[in-house]
Amino acid sequence: MPTKKDVKLYFAGTVKIKLMQKFIFSLIFLLQITLAGVCQGPTHDFERVRMGNAKHILCGLDISPDGQYLAISSVQSFPFYIFDWQGRTVKQEFSVGNWYAGSYIRYSADGRYIILQKLLYADWAQNKDKEVTFEIIEAATGKVVKRFDSYHALTISPDSKYAISLSGEEVAFWDLSSGSKEKSFKVNSATNGVAISPDGRKVAVSHRALEIDLENNPRFKKDKKALKNVVKYKQQVSVYNAETFEKEYTVDEFYDIIYRLKYSPDGKTLFCVQIPHLKSDAKGNKRQTFISTINGETGEPLRKGFTSQSNYEPDFKLSHNGKLFGLVSLGEKFPEIHIYDFETGRMLHRFELSVRMFEKKDGEWVANTDGRSSFVFLPDDKTVVFTMGNHLIYWKIEN
Repeated sequence: MPTKKDVKLYFAGTVKIKLMQKFIFSLIFLLQITLAGVCQGPTHDFERVRMGNAKHILCGLDISPDGQYLAISSVQSFPFYIFDWQGRTVKQEFSVGNWYAGSYIRYSADGRYIILQKLLYADWAQNKDKEVTFEIIEAATGKVVKRFDSYHALTISPDSKYAISLSGEEVAFWDLSSGSKEKSFKVNSATNGVAISPDGRKVAVSHRALEIDLENNPRFKKDKKALKNVVKYKQQVSVYNAETFEKEYTVDEFYDIIYRLKYSPDGKTLFCVQIPHLKSDAKGNKRQTFISTINGETGEPLRKGFTSQSNYEPDFKLSHNGKLFGLVSLGEKFPEIHIYDFETGRMLHRFELSVRMFEKKDGEWVANTDGRSSFVFLPDDKTVVFTMGNHLIYWKIEN
């Protein structure tokens, strides 16, 4: 008959075996996922391209307005690259944007300047406004024109004369030739978004919903609780005349916490990037980003919108012909690039950015481990280029 010691040893051995089995099954599952990610399938025609001698993760990506070059930034190391995507060579390399987590990148409308926006590993404070650092540099030389510390938002006027900043409740116009503030106006309870229309006539600003502005709104006269929730959790977008600073209208819609406003190149659409306040989100703590659309000419809120599950503020872009809409999201395990028909909102293409283990080719391969990616449409709108580790992926979305 077995002793108590024998029984204890038996159960201890059984537990160790089960733990070892779980470990082996987990490893097999991980390898299956990895191999599945490597084999994208017959619908994915893509090519991995080495980005010069980059040894760190690439995070920021934009294409010049003339379609010739890509502006690219990386994390941990601080070079900023101008890349000839046709010749596949680094044209220039600058030491700007000294930020450990890298930067988000945008060209000015004429390609003269590039805005670098500091990225953080946790790029949003729950339910709070964000303040980050921006640098404006000359695209041709890499020279820093002006630095903005602790600002909510920054953009450049279509003629590249002004940098337009949002800090606190002040929207300011900075002359880029002198670096001085030329004019400004105040928006009560402004938050995180500012954008200027492509014709330079309108400035859109996000702000908190104010009770004083909603007291006479018919929808709240009999529902004071709804009014209280809107004031506490919701925000709005107002559009101002860029010359007189008079308010032209407030968009008749309530949004969640707004993190970015952006006009489409033709000015017909104003994109509103919003994330629900955690206490008002019925789905719990899982982050979800909504990109709503507003008629950029009339201010009418549109029903068309897109959703991202990304852990970071997702990159999104329209194709050059305005027919496709691209968005970074997150699948079950890995980041994904989604391509939609912009008119109908129907998803057309999807690419999973799996973490590739045990792989080396043409130099050191660094996996895309922080879950962040950026992309552009090439001028023909048939190829998407996106960052993955220290390489670029050229993905042909039309065979």
